[in-house]
Order: sequence, then C-alpha cells, then structure tokens
Amino acid sequence: MMSSVKKPICVLLVCFTMLSVMLLGPGVTEVSAASDATVNISAERQVIRGFGGMNHPAWIGDLTAAQRETAFGNGQNQLGFSVLRIHVDENRNNWYKEVETAKSAIKHGAIVFASPWNPPNDMVETFNHNGDTSAKRLRYDKYAAYAQHLNDFVNFMKSNGVNLYAISMQNEPDYAHEWTWWTPQEILRFMRENAGSINARVIAPESFQYLKNISDPILNDPQALRNMDILGTHLYGTQISQFPYPLFKQKGAGKDLWMTEVYYPNSDNNSADRWPEALGVSEHIHHSMVEGDFQAYVWWYIRRSYGPMKEDGMISKRGYNMAHFSKFVRPGYVRIDATKNPEPNVYVSAYKGDNKVVIVAINKNNTGVNQNFVLQNGSASQVSRWITSSSSNLQPGTDLKVTDNHFWAHLPAQSVTTFVVKR
Repeated sequence: MMSSVKKPICVLLVCFTMLSVMLLGPGVTEVSAASDATVNISAERQVIRGFGGMNHPAWIGDLTAAQRETAFGNGQNQLGFSVLRIHVDENRNNWYKEVETAKSAIKHGAIVFASPWNPPNDMVETFNHNGDTSAKRLRYDKYAAYAQHLNDFVNFMKSNGVNLYAISMQNEPDYAHEWTWWTPQEILRFMRENAGSINARVIAPESFQYLKNISDPILNDPQALRNMDILGTHLYGTQISQFPYPLFKQKGAGKDLWMTEVYYPNSDNNSADRWPEALGVSEHIHHSMVEGDFQAYVWWYIRRSYGPMKEDGMISKRGYNMAHFSKFVRPGYVRIDATKNPEPNVYVSAYKGDNKVVIVAINKNNTGVNQNFVLQNGSASQVSRWITSSSSNLQPGTDLKVTDNHFWAHLPAQSVTTFVVKR
C-alpha cells in the first residue's frame, strides 16, 4: 500500500458486416475489420492462482456477511474472488478481527495470505532515513523474534480455522513513510537467515513499484532464494515495459510470481463506476498476465468507493472488469498463448482449465470490432460469452458456434468480453 490514505484479416463479406451491424443494437454505426486472434491451446505459460483483494478491518471496517458472499461467491452478482489478502497487526490482540472474513473466503475455496506493515513496537527502533529521524526499522537483534511473530500469526489463524496459504515478510519496505523501512540488504539478511523458520510459504519483498533492486539480491542468493516461495510485488506507477522480469525467469524456477496489491488507474473518491476509465482495470490485468506473467492479481481494498465493491456492497464497473477474469479464470487454470494485440486497442489473453478455454478480449476503440478467433491444437464446439460495456455488466450474449476451429465475435466499442469455449 502506498499510504494509509491511498495515493494515488480478413476482409469481411458485405452481407456479414450488414448482419453484424443489425444485431448490435441501437447506436452502433461502424464496424471495423480485425486480423485473426490465434489461441494456441497447447502453448502453456503460467499457472494462475487467482484474483482478489484486501480486507483491512482495522482501518476501514470488516466486510459484512453479505459483502463476503458478494466478494467470494461465484454466482450471479458475485465477484468470484479466489484470493484474499489480510493484515498482520503488530498488536496480537487485534488478530481476531481477521478471522471471520478469512474463514468465509476459505469456505468458498479462496486462498488467504497475510502481509505485515510493522513488527511489534518492542522490536522497532527509529533511525534517520533521508532526514526523517522518526523513521522505523526492525532492530537488528530482533530478526529471529520477528520471524516467530509471523509464525505466531500463522498458528493463530490456523487455530481459528484458517490455514494461511502464505505470509509476507513486509508490505512495501521501500515506501514506508508510515510503516517500517527495510533496505535491500536487510531484506536479504532476513530472507537468508530467518525466513526459513516460518511455517508457511513466504512472500517477499512486496516492493511498491516492482523495483528490481529490492528483489534482485534475493534471486542472486541461493539460500535466500530457497527461503522465498513467492516473489510478490505491487505495481503502483510501474510502467508496462517494467512488467517483465528476466532475472526471475532465469533464477526463479519453482517459485511463484504474484502481484499482491494495486489500485488502477487512481483512487479518486467515487470513481469506481467511471466509464470508460474502468476499462483500464481489465487492460491492466491483461498486461499483468501477458507481459508480467503474474500468477495472482490482488486489488487493494475490496470495498471502497474506487474499488471492485462500492461502500454500499454493490459491484462497481471496476469490479465487473475484474470479474471478467476472476469468475472464469479459476485457480489452477493455465495461461496459453494468444495473439495479444490483434488490432490497435484490442487486447486478448487466453487460459485453459476444466476442459474449457477462457478468452478475455478488451476493445478500447470507440467503434465495434468483428474479431475472428482461431483455435490451434485443440477442438471446440460452442462458445458462451459475457460482455461489460457502458450499458451492460457481465451481460450474457448469444452462444456462438465454432466452425473449422474458429469463430467470429463482435466486440462492442469500449467493452470487455469473456468467452468460454467448451472443448
């Protein structure tokens, strides 16, 4: 978290085109042709762990029982989130606040992981950080005690019915104006000497901006790397060109790569339903999956006026954009190769699992696009689809038939469509 108040080719036959326009509804006056989007079902990339968000009862209040159902259920008018992030409070007397929502997430099949902002007060000292004499860091003689503190949280949650999937060593150690700073070398020391004693998968280092100088030392140190299970990062202000991580590709075999916190494109009050701004959320997820190869995508507060769920518990436009992934790309699905940008401002990614292929197509153009999807190395018969646009939220469309392993679909202007292909 950035701060406790968040910072911000086909040529188409004329008759086909006319028919498409007739079926689009009022207000659509133009359809542009697009090149093929080829989906290679046998070309596997990363395994997806899930999509989700953060619950932080200490700062903004807990999700209600109804809001938990909306967040983690996968029925109509539900987000289908499969990942929950929770807070490790420095005061263990507050740990109980995390239990009920975490139990609800587990009940729905989600995984739960936790991130600390600060160690307990008796483990912290102040120091001079670029002129800030009240900056905080973990005392050098308390590293083992801090690892035990994290273990204690793991055990507390387990005793209350929540088996944590993983625990982080620190939230945003490189943007800690309001919490605890860690240098890259301090992170390396903890990961090398102490993280191995934690009885859960360990996430590190959760840089606020995917700054590679924070995580490179872990990847370059065999012992620290052994003690890290998941490389986690945030993407605040991170350019898409910085999403790839060649060193992780080189050294991170057997490790997961998660995006553990972001809001996008801003945290403006009551911005969650702005359109087409909200379409940026699905585009951001697309780039995270395709360019970044992330296996999890975790929003900041689940319920917030700029989040996937508004304060009244209703799903927002930003939330529906997330749901185009979270409801259909389920844990254990695998991303597969697809033509990622078959037309300017059209973005396509694809996934497979449960004998299905899921394709998410985003059209940011002001006009609709008739898109041909070609399926390679696999057969299919029928395609279901759901559409979110300025006037619709996950609205089911008519089913499409697959002929000779391809199908045409109309992508409305400024919309996101999820296709589920039955194999």
